[in-house]
Amino acid sequence: MGAIPGLDLERFAAGQVPETVDIDAPLPPVRLRGRLMRSPDFSQLSGVLSASLPAVTATAFGEARLKGEGSPSFLVLLGASFPEPGLQVGFGFALSGVGGIVGVNRRVDREALIGSIADGTADELLFPPDPARAALRVLPRLPALFPATPGRLVVGPMFKISWGGRMISLSAAVVAELPDPVRLSVLGVLRVAVPDPAVPLIELNATFAGQYDSAEPSAFLMASLNGSHMAGIPLNGDVLVLSRGGPDATFVLSAGGFHPAFTIPRGVPPLHRLSMNLAPVPWIQLRCEAYFAITSNTVQFGAQLSLVAEIAGCGLRGQFGLDVLVYFEPALRFTAAMRGSLAVRVLGETLLGIAFSLTLEGPAPWHAVGRGSIDLFLFEASFDFDETWGSRPPPLPTAPPDLEEELRTAFRQQSAWTVLPPGDDRTPVRLSPAANRLLAAGGRVHPHGRLVARQRVLPFGVDVQRFGRTPVEPAQRWDVAVAKLGEDDASRAATFDSFAPGLFLGMTEDQQLGSPAFEDFRSGVAFVTDTGAPDDSAFITATVEWETRVIDGGHLKVMRRAARVLDLVDAELVALAPSVRSPHWWQPAQQPMTITERPAMAVMSTWSMTEVAPEDTGVDPGSAAGGAPAAAELRLRLAGHRDLKAVESWEVQG
Repeated sequence: MGAIPGLDLERFAAGQVPETVDIDAPLPPVRLRGRLMRSPDFSQLSGVLSASLPAVTATAFGEARLKGEGSPSFLVLLGASFPEPGLQVGFGFALSGVGGIVGVNRRVDREALIGSIADGTADELLFPPDPARAALRVLPRLPALFPATPGRLVVGPMFKISWGGRMISLSAAVVAELPDPVRLSVLGVLRVAVPDPAVPLIELNATFAGQYDSAEPSAFLMASLNGSHMAGIPLNGDVLVLSRGGPDATFVLSAGGFHPAFTIPRGVPPLHRLSMNLAPVPWIQLRCEAYFAITSNTVQFGAQLSLVAEIAGCGLRGQFGLDVLVYFEPALRFTAAMRGSLAVRVLGETLLGIAFSLTLEGPAPWHAVGRGSIDLFLFEASFDFDETWGSRPPPLPTAPPDLEEELRTAFRQQSAWTVLPPGDDRTPVRLSPAANRLLAAGGRVHPHGRLVARQRVLPFGVDVQRFGRTPVEPAQRWDVAVAKLGEDDASRAATFDSFAPGLFLGMTEDQQLGSPAFEDFRSGVAFVTDTGAPDDSAFITATVEWETRVIDGGHLKVMRRAARVLDLVDAELVALAPSVRSPHWWQPAQQPMTITERPAMAVMSTWSMTEVAPEDTGVDPGSAAGGAPAAAELRLRLAGHRDLKAVESWEVQG
C-alpha cells in the first residue's frame, strides 16, 4: 500500500487504530478540539469536532452505524456560535448560533427525548461552550436519542437567540421525522436572568422537549426547572402538557406531578414536584413542594412543607401536607387528606411530639377518618375516629331519558349523514355536470359511493346504565338491526366513534380514575356498495349504425410524430370530432417547404473581422466532396488557430 505522511495504511488495514482519539491542536488563529471514537469491530463510529476562530466557533457531533440492525445509518449535528453580543437582528433580538440536524435511517425516540431533560443531554447538545467536554455525555446518548430505523429521515434546524442583552436566551432544535407518519420534535433550553446575567436576582433555566405524532395522533410538551433560583431561593420541578386521540384518548396538564392515589395515564413520565428551598440559614432546612394537575376526569392539587432546624442533633422537626382530588363523574365528589407533625428532638431522640392525619370525603354523605397522637419522652397516646354523617341527596324528580327519541333526533340531523365518493377502484360510471353538482351538495349518492349514518348520542352494542347524570333503569342496549336503501336490504359495515365510558356505564370511583377518558364504540353504519353483477333487466339494448364513405379530395390529417405537442392536440380534436365531416379531419393545402443550397463558408480573422484567403491560413481548403468544405469540416481544420474562425460568407465584412 502507498505511504501517506502521518498515516500508516498497513496498520489501518489490519485494524490497529485506537478506539479513542482526543484532538487538541492550536493552530492560530484556529484551534481544533474534539474526540473520535469507534467500536472494537468498527461497526459504530462517533465523535465531536470543534473549530474556534475569533469570529465564530463551529461544532459538529456525529454518529454512524456501519453494521448491525438498521445499518448503514448516520447522524450529524452541526452548529456555529457567535461571540457576544451576537448578530443583531433588530428589536433587541440577537442571533447567537445557527445549525442543523440530519439523520439518515434514524428516528427520534420519545422516551429518550424526555430523558434528555433530566440527565442534562439537551443542554449540552445545543451549542455547548466546551464541545470536547460535552462529548463525554452527549455521544453515548445519541444512539438512544436517535436510534437506527430503516427508511426514516430526521432533519431540522437549530438556533440560539437572545433578547435584552442576554436577559432572555433560547436555544432550540426543531426536528422533522419523515416520511409518513410525520413526527415533529422540539428540544431546547430557555434561560431568563433578571436584571443582568452577570448578577441575576431571578434566574430561570427551563429545559423543554416536545413531540407531535400524526399517527396516534398525540402531542406533548414537557419542561423542567433545574438550577433556577429567585432572590436566592432555589426552584425546581417539572411541567407537562399531553393531548392524545385515538382509542386511548386523554388530556393531561400537570405542574409538579399528581395525587398519590391517581393512576397515571399511559405515556406520562414521572414528574418532580415544584419545590422551593426557603432556608434562611444553613442550620435551618425549610422546603416547600407543590403540584397541580388537570385531567379529563379530575382536578388535583397538593403541597408539602417540611422543617428541620437542628444543631448537633437537637432542635425541631415538623411537616404539614395537603392532597386534594376532585372528580366529576358519576357525581361531583372530592377527597382531601391533611397531615402534620411537630417534634422536639434532643440528641436524636424525640422529647415531645404531636402528629395528626385527617381524610375528608364528601359531600352527601360526608366521611371523615383521622388519627392524632402525642409522644412524650416516657409515653405515647393516640386516638382514632371514623365518622360518617349525612345521606346521599335524593335524586331529582326527572323523567327517565327517552333514548329512542334521542336516537331518532340524532339521525334526523343532516350532519349525521355523510356521502363518500368511490374508493380507489376506478368506476366505469360517468355522471353529467348536473349530477356532479347534486353530489357536491350532498343530496345524491354516487352509484359506487358510500353512505354513512352515525350518531354520537350513545354507544351501540353496550348496556347503557346511565345517560349523562341520569340513571337508566333497567339498562338498555341499542344497536342497528336492519339497514335499507329504499325497499331493499343494504350491505353495511360498522362505524366507530369515541365515547366517554363514565357517561354511559356504571363505574366505581376507582374505575373512573383509572380508566381511559374516551373509548371507541360502534356509532352507526356505512352502506357498502353492491359490487355484484347487475340483473339482465338493467341493461339497455342499443343499435349501433355506421356509414362507409370513400374520400377522394382534400388531405386527411395524419399524425406522423406523436412526440410533438401540437400534433397530439390535433389528434385529440380529430378523435373528439362527432363526424368525418368535421373541419378537424381536413387540412388545407400548405405551401411546400423550400430548402436552400448550402451556404458558402469563409475564414474570418477574429481580430480584424475580415476574410482571410485560404492560402494565407495554411489550412487545406479542399473537402471530401471536392467542393467548398462543410461548416463542421472547416471548423475542425481551424481548431488549432485561435485567431481564425469559420463563418458563412455573408457574415464577413466587405
